[in-house]
Amino acid sequence: MVLLLALSVAPPAALAFNLPGRRTPATDTTPLAVGRSSQQEVAPPLAVQQLQEALDGRRPRLEILSPADGALLPAGPWTLRLKVEDWPLVDAGRLGLGPHVVVQLDGDPPLPLTDTSTTMRPLEPGSHRLTVYAARPWGEAVKGPGAQRQIRLHRVAANPLSQPAPGSPQLIAVSPRGTASGTPLLLDWLLLDAPLQNLRSGDASWRLRVSLNGDSVLLDQQTPLWLEGWRSGSNAIQLDLLDGLGEPLNPPFNSLVSEVILEAGAEAPRWQGGRLQPAELAILLGEAPPPAAPDPEPETEPMPEPEPEPETTQESAPDVETEALTDAGQDAATGLGTEVQTEGENPAEIETAPADRPNPSVPSASAELAEPPLDGSVEP
Repeated sequence: MVLLLALSVAPPAALAFNLPGRRTPATDTTPLAVGRSSQQEVAPPLAVQQLQEALDGRRPRLEILSPADGALLPAGPWTLRLKVEDWPLVDAGRLGLGPHVVVQLDGDPPLPLTDTSTTMRPLEPGSHRLTVYAARPWGEAVKGPGAQRQIRLHRVAANPLSQPAPGSPQLIAVSPRGTASGTPLLLDWLLLDAPLQNLRSGDASWRLRVSLNGDSVLLDQQTPLWLEGWRSGSNAIQLDLLDGLGEPLNPPFNSLVSEVILEAGAEAPRWQGGRLQPAELAILLGEAPPPAAPDPEPETEPMPEPEPEPETTQESAPDVETEALTDAGQDAATGLGTEVQTEGENPAEIETAPADRPNPSVPSASAELAEPPLDGSVEP
């Protein structure tokens, strides 16, 4: 507790890291931030160390062929043409980007390129800054001389007061930004036209204040840092360039805020994984062609859905049955009425009905039963 209190009341210059060279995280585990920050510098991933060793002998040199510095561009898209020496431009397919260049127009998101020409968006009226720098496969900016170039461009009319004065120190945020899938993450920035320092005691002319999720630290060299301890989701990053007394240097151009979102479970780039195989290393360095992308599987046409069968209406069957029952009831009622009516009729009428049609084969009853004459005589 006493140590933390002493750091919290120390003047800003006393908080600056003394970084005479790249530190070895295995032996120096000094926390990055003062106080309760959880960020800590760690060693780069193994794949990054392999690529770094293979690229150490390169001395990239960039040149912007067109447009010219100070050009007044017309409306509409325009073409940027570059010349790149001693720096391969590699698109390694599914392995990601190899060495490449990055184009930064004003505060737009950085544009990685693996070609020497590209079409740029139309410019708004006024003045603009176009910065191009060589980048390693993991996005780190190469700090050597000739590896960065910057020009001013104008549209409609020049507006120099909207830009930092030529030759004055400029701060450009490089990494991290956007969405990341895992840690550690690279904290990197680019300083243009910043004077050399740390050549002798007391020659400090600038400091970089780095604020990560509210915790701050002062740095005095352009040494990128690999950091652990990022929180899941949104992380706020603020970079402020200060002079030797801790005051803002060339404001407001050198106060930058960015965001990196850590999404666990997303696919990590190959350089963030384990050691590279020799074939992978050769592909990322441009010494071997990237593997061919697998042919897309043919799309299978979806099976047509069977047409629904027409629903059978069962309403008519009850109607038929109902009609049959109704007819049967009516017949029964009619027969019953007939029987009742027959019982009420005259029996004589009933007997005579079939007798109206005499049968010739049967002798008449009246002939067989003829009554004898009254006088007792018998007919011959």
